[in-house]
Amino acid sequence: MVFALIIAAFALCAEVQGNAFKGNLRAASVGSMSVAQLRATVLEEVTNALGNSSRVTEQRLASIEDVLRPTYAAMPKNEHGNLDDASARYVLHRLFVQRHAMYIKGLESGGQAFANQVQMTEVLEDHIPGFVLSLFEERLKEKGLGMKDMAVLAATVEHLIHDEALGRLEVVYQAHNRFKDQRVGEFDIQELIDTYMAIFVAGRASISSAEVAAQVAQIASNYPGWHDTQKFAQQVRTTVVASKAGDADFAPDGLSFKAVTEIVEEIGERYGRWQDSECKDLKRLLVESEHEGSGRVLIQDFYGSALSGNWQFSESVGYLKELGAWDESDPSKPGVLIANYVNSPSNCLASSSIYSVCCINECEALMGHLEHQIAEPEASPEQLAELVSKMPSATVVAPRSLSAELQERLREVAAHHGGKVPLHGRLFAQWLHHAYPRECPYPHINGTVNPMKPREWTAVSGETSTLSSFQMRNFLSEQDAKADAAPLMRRERWVSEEQLVAKHRKVEGTRSWIRMAALIVAMGSASMALLRAFQESVAKGQQSMLLPTVNKHHAC
Repeated sequence: MVFALIIAAFALCAEVQGNAFKGNLRAASVGSMSVAQLRATVLEEVTNALGNSSRVTEQRLASIEDVLRPTYAAMPKNEHGNLDDASARYVLHRLFVQRHAMYIKGLESGGQAFANQVQMTEVLEDHIPGFVLSLFEERLKEKGLGMKDMAVLAATVEHLIHDEALGRLEVVYQAHNRFKDQRVGEFDIQELIDTYMAIFVAGRASISSAEVAAQVAQIASNYPGWHDTQKFAQQVRTTVVASKAGDADFAPDGLSFKAVTEIVEEIGERYGRWQDSECKDLKRLLVESEHEGSGRVLIQDFYGSALSGNWQFSESVGYLKELGAWDESDPSKPGVLIANYVNSPSNCLASSSIYSVCCINECEALMGHLEHQIAEPEASPEQLAELVSKMPSATVVAPRSLSAELQERLREVAAHHGGKVPLHGRLFAQWLHHAYPRECPYPHINGTVNPMKPREWTAVSGETSTLSSFQMRNFLSEQDAKADAAPLMRRERWVSEEQLVAKHRKVEGTRSWIRMAALIVAMGSASMALLRAFQESVAKGQQSMLLPTVNKHHAC
């Protein structure tokens, strides 16, 4: 069980002590090995199990840890100094968004961004062998996951993504009657990559070679951005080929299967950030119709934009509510929350069985900056106010003076937690939404919304996720009639209910124990001094009581 070796080894790397490994390392005592030897041995085992194409390498683990470090440092730790299940789940999600602009399926599903009861092992059970997950689950129950554990898990998921891309490319070769040992020329390779991208963009996690032709025929008519996608893939291919000059796999007479694999992998790495340009265009259109700087677009303007040609803005109210993008804080003027809408599953495009490519949540970068600066799970309201006042976003200029209301809200959150603000909680996320209304989504209370893709919504509700032009016009007419009625009470978009990603625990380190020991010694010394003083006082009292009697006797 090589993965058992991975988890066991990295769980003990910091300690370099304990039991012997099983399998090929059964005879090797962990305690007798240095950290470097232990790590090298484990990586050798992983390579043997996954093959020479394994993504779990020393270099890759080091690069993953570099990205992990700021978020990991800012997360609450358990009594062992590690992450619990919810924290590990959150950190893994953040890692793949930052590193690859990929959203691992299930890590932030169902709108349960805080205190999700679904365990990380349940999320990954379709992707990683069951016995490996059981080891992670056992590790989580016993001590939690350390940074090296997280790096190994992330590298393993990356390897699975690599294998999936490889499998997809093999299907493409079969559909075009190509063999993996054949080299392909300039014209053929573009045809292969176009086919690969058609499957990828359509979100077909698995497809037979017989279905490929139909998928390619449909993509141009079903997806308006297809031609831009083809150009993007061509540019990446040109860049990769140019960088591999002299490599035998990229010879002028044709590219090997390995070379084509490298190209499609690079396309996958870059696609999320490239595709996000469409998300930025979507956001720009919404901001142009924004209502009074509130981070929301009134529904009449939202549907009005759709009726004017922006076909994207046609989701039904029922679907918008389920996405968490519907806002009725002012019932007389309902609207759509810009950040929630842009970052909803309705705007996810390409996907695999493991991940989806969605709009990149701009609030992730803002949180990353705060985590890097604070490097703790919580901060004082004064420190946060100072950092945020100097932190710009795509639509917020800095430095700026935070409003009195924002500062008061931040103090309220701190008061709720005894003086400090937890960074990874619903209340602070809600505060960030008000500080950056166009970048940070409003965090709904768990269970109140259930974001899903249009097809999933239709399957569950039996309704279509979009409205026709006729339906939109009818809805707007109804809204106009309501607007003429008596004004309704406006509700503030602030709910004072907290939900934390993980429990905050105070982990006592060596210095804390030393301080405690010193305090006990000091208290003991003071007690002994008081006791001696008391004894001396008693002794003197007894002596003063005896002296008159002696004197009297002496006088006699």
